[in-house]
Amino acid sequence: MNADDRNPPEISPDTGTEPAASPAQAITLIEAVTQALAYEMARDESVVVLGEDVGINGGVFRATVGLQERFGDWRVLDTPLDETTIAGLTVGLAAQGMRPVAE
Repeated sequence: MNADDRNPPEISPDTGTEPAASPAQAITLIEAVTQALAYEMARDESVVVLGEDVGINGGVFRATVGLQERFGDWRVLDTPLDETTIAGLTVGLAAQGMRPVAE
């Protein structure tokens, strides 16, 4: 499996069209998480991912590899090693109408 296989098909968020069905293939849980995050981030610009090393390093479990390059550092945020800060940012973003995903 190459890097292109891990990215979901491009969709047009404004039309709500779904990707075409394709034959099922075996993927790991981490690959499924990466694909789901990429799909939702492409579909909904209010989805942001934040956590320790989720940007440049792709997260502790490597589930966010490539997302910062694809969606930018505003939507894939590296945070300090501080769970209180991550929780506070998550609550604040949600209160402002964003859809944060905290690692």
